[in-house]
Amino acid sequence: MHRAPFLCQQESWLYLLFADESGTHGGSHAFVLGGIAIHEDDTAKLQTALDQLVIEHLGKVPINLEEYELHASELRNAKKPKMAGRTNQPSSVWAFEDRKMRLSLLDAAYQAVVDFVPNNVECPPVYFGVVVDNDFHSDWTAQEREQFAYEVLLNKFDVMLKRLRVDKGLPNKGLVIHDRRVLAERDIQSWTAGWRLAAGRVGQVRNLADVPLFADSRASRLLQVADLVAYSLYRRYDPQRLETKHFAALWSSFAEGSRELHGCVHYTPNYGSGSCLCEPCSARMEIEQSSDSVKRKRRKTPR
Repeated sequence: MHRAPFLCQQESWLYLLFADESGTHGGSHAFVLGGIAIHEDDTAKLQTALDQLVIEHLGKVPINLEEYELHASELRNAKKPKMAGRTNQPSSVWAFEDRKMRLSLLDAAYQAVVDFVPNNVECPPVYFGVVVDNDFHSDWTAQEREQFAYEVLLNKFDVMLKRLRVDKGLPNKGLVIHDRRVLAERDIQSWTAGWRLAAGRVGQVRNLADVPLFADSRASRLLQVADLVAYSLYRRYDPQRLETKHFAALWSSFAEGSRELHGCVHYTPNYGSGSCLCEPCSARMEIEQSSDSVKRKRRKTPR
């Protein structure tokens, strides 16, 4: 007897969070995580747009296009082989290109991700950022600060997926793809597995399809976008630079918060004293004040 194919009652989609970190080197002022959450239907479209951007700035289609990575620090300060040998950093293909062009490409890449138009306006790309100052919980180890940052990032992504399901009826699941971190990959996967079973410091993660996966950023323009996000955050909070240009371009595209924290958050001991007036801290304060106001109204309302 012929049977009709099984049809799901409700179609589901996948949101991909591409993530990268900054500030793991010695002497860093903070540990930073940045990421872009993008619908699966839009990944190829954004990848193609960024490939074309690189080609336009190079003025040619190189055989090794994947080697021309949109890596922010390389575009700004690419190392030639001789110089790379002195600094123990790998040489960069960008070192043989004009620096003015590289900086123009860097600006254009930030603008391209901000201006990207998704196939479905109900599922736009959103950005996430977590900055944990080194003096935040000064009794914590570097690994504890990293673990906390990852939990915050994944919780924010999880909340976004929940909102899409509850507010818009879009039953999305999420998958995290992270730039390679050989020494930390098992830890990150283990932490995530635990948060899927029970709440940590922030909350339980309920909407991920699996633990984070890891890939080489040279193979993914979307991981390169995550690098751009992390880089903009790192320089925004670097006390030696306080560079806001690229962060300002991205700011309006970070996930908005309501009862929860804004999609970009800065953890600093200065927040409690009200002395940090950066954009994320100001947004966080506004959200918390709004939440307190709602609670006061509820207490005054007679039952």
